[in-house]
Amino acid sequence: GLQRDDGSFQCISVGSEHDMRFLYCACAISSMLHNWSAINIPAATSYITSCKSYDGAFALIPGQEGHGGSTFCAVASLKLMGQLEHVLIRDRTWFWSLVRWCVARQIKGMQGRPNKNEDTCYSYWIGGALSLLLQANASFENNSSNNNDGEQQSVSDHLLDLTSLKEYVLSCQTDMGGFSKTFGAAPDLLHSFYSLAWLSLSNSYNHNIHDDTDGDNDDRDNISLRQLDCALGIPLDRTAIFQKVFTAP
Repeated sequence: GLQRDDGSFQCISVGSEHDMRFLYCACAISSMLHNWSAINIPAATSYITSCKSYDGAFALIPGQEGHGGSTFCAVASLKLMGQLEHVLIRDRTWFWSLVRWCVARQIKGMQGRPNKNEDTCYSYWIGGALSLLLQANASFENNSSNNNDGEQQSVSDHLLDLTSLKEYVLSCQTDMGGFSKTFGAAPDLLHSFYSLAWLSLSNSYNHNIHDDTDGDNDDRDNISLRQLDCALGIPLDRTAIFQKVFTAP
């Protein structure tokens, strides 16, 4: 297989780079197929923890700087493998340092690492990681009874300034359609997808919760987006189809 002895994954069998991205891809595929036979979960979990940076975030490979993209891949992989709560129980100090690191990435929008500019895709990478962490923490503290299976705990507005983050993401929506990475840049598919994915995750955009009682809200406050499986980045109804297809007798 493509899993290496250290628990990481490479993208092809010979001469390939190997890091957190490919481990996440393997976990996502295994989750969608409902078949984990190709992954040594203890080894993969060990590799993820070996990529923890001094500040609590995760790097692509051991010894590198923590980064928003690799942090999401690490947290989502642990979630998909059923290891996130176990890691939290084992090391609560890590949990809180990672939460602080994620929260500190907000300027108005989100940056991927310290001293970098805002970028719309990190709204999802950081916001999604934080949402998964909060969900796992709620379960750990036996407060998850109000969260239905498969739903994400929304990112609490006492941790992030959701209004400012929403304004930043929407400011990067262009007249020609799509979203750009920063205000004034050209739109592209990647940043369009992750901007919409974040808006779906954001509590401000789930199920049209804004009531325009005064008639003065922006029309964009009234959009409705399908709810996502945060760890996979796909609509929840699609994950239900995967389960039906790949677990059928």
